[in-house]
Amino acid sequence: MKPYTLALILFLLPTVTNAVSEEPVELIRTTTERILGKLAQAPEIKSEPDRLKRLVEENIVPSIDFVRLSRLTLGKHWRTASTDQRNRFSDEFKQLLMRTYSTSLTEYSGQEIEYIPLKGAMDGKRSAVRTKLHQSDGSPVTVDYSLYKTGADWKIYDVTIEGVSLVVNYRSSFGQEIRTHGLDSLIQHLATRNQ
Repeated sequence: MKPYTLALILFLLPTVTNAVSEEPVELIRTTTERILGKLAQAPEIKSEPDRLKRLVEENIVPSIDFVRLSRLTLGKHWRTASTDQRNRFSDEFKQLLMRTYSTSLTEYSGQEIEYIPLKGAMDGKRSAVRTKLHQSDGSPVTVDYSLYKTGADWKIYDVTIEGVSLVVNYRSSFGQEIRTHGLDSLIQHLATRNQ
């Protein structure tokens, strides 16, 4: 399995709801173990796309702020986008990530996940959680989550895999397409890929 695929799995595993009494590290750990436990109890889910999609929607989607993720990914193009374009982009980007995740999740095969304690919150409203995915070949993959607190809940708004930010990576590739063909073209391209 490719390190990027495993890292994407780690990015999308945590569901950070019920955050009233738990810190981000425990939220990541608890939810990851819960999702992996469900897959261990019913491994057939990996070969049943509808069940896998439901598992993702019920357990992953609530933990990610797709609007913030979309805004950060589009960067300066978000400011000039219409409300309709913003909504369509956020929806299609979410579908892209969920589809990619569902496919990647089928490749998970019991790799050990290490949760590295925080040295303190970045501030009272933002935090970072570091994990390492230990692969059978011995080379760990580092995944850092960026979260912010909204009310009592923590939400993921970016992930950095082996030093590469998901937001920055997509901003670069999407930005080039927007400059060449426009935002509506990018949205249509994502919609076509998501079918």
